[in-house]
Amino acid sequence: MPLAHIHFMYDLVEGDLQEAKRKLADEVADSIARNVVHHHQGSPKDLVTVVFHDIGADDWAVGGTLFSDRNP
Repeated sequence: MPLAHIHFMYDLVEGDLQEAKRKLADEVADSIARNVVHHHQGSPKDLVTVVFHDIGADDWAVGGTLFSDRNP
């Protein structure tokens, strides 16, 4: 069973966070089911697990600069 981990910077999401996660989880599961899961009975999408790791802008840095300190 495929397992997808998504590191999700919630501070950068505009709009409804839960809806954004729902849409992303659905699209990731669809893609994995189409491209990876083969020869299983039932819906291949039902075999895909998606896990979100929520990360705040204060918890992620690129080039030594926190995302919360970057100019939008």
